[in-house]
Order: sequence, then C-alpha cells, then structure tokens
Amino acid sequence: MEEFDHEVDAPRGATSREWEVFVREETADPLAHVGSVSAPSADIAREQAASLFGRTAVTLWLCPADETHRYQTDEAALGSGATGEDATMSVDEMESETLRGENG
Repeated sequence: MEEFDHEVDAPRGATSREWEVFVREETADPLAHVGSVSAPSADIAREQAASLFGRTAVTLWLCPADETHRYQTDEAALGSGATGEDATMSVDEMESETLRGENG
C-alpha cells in the first residue's frame, strides 16, 4: 500500500473561501466526501451544500478547505491512474459527478 505523503495544497482559484463537504446518507454509514462549495461564510456554504448534496443526507459536515490538509500517494501525485491514462476529468465528467445527486 502506498504511503500518503504528498500534501495537496495547490490553490483552487476560487474568489471566496472553499468548503469541503462530507455527508452521511444513512445513520450507520460513514461520512463520505462528496465535493466542495465556494462561499464567504459557513452559513452560506451550508445552504449551498444542502441544496447540492443534502437531499438524501442525514448528516452534513463542512470543513474549511484552507484548514484541511490533503495527502495522496506517489501514484496519485503523478497524475495518472492505474492504466497510465491522464487522471484529469473533462468538464462534462465533472458536471456529471457534481450533479449526480440531482438526477435521482
């Protein structure tokens, strides 16, 4: 198993504060990272996160991205998946991931 020793700290380019969003869909489920929102305050971030990700959630957590330390393995730092293909998502793929909760 790879060690998570590469900190991911590149700025995201948002004009307001980034908030990482975690939800729990059932009481017994673990928290799962579902995305992020940009908002100037926790209250506005909560409103945005609830409308985007909270439809089926019983728990919603927000973490300020600038206070969250992200780590990844060497393999992830290289920017390619196990197949050696570019791991970057297209705009269509990102929109599909972001909006997955709105289709159901």
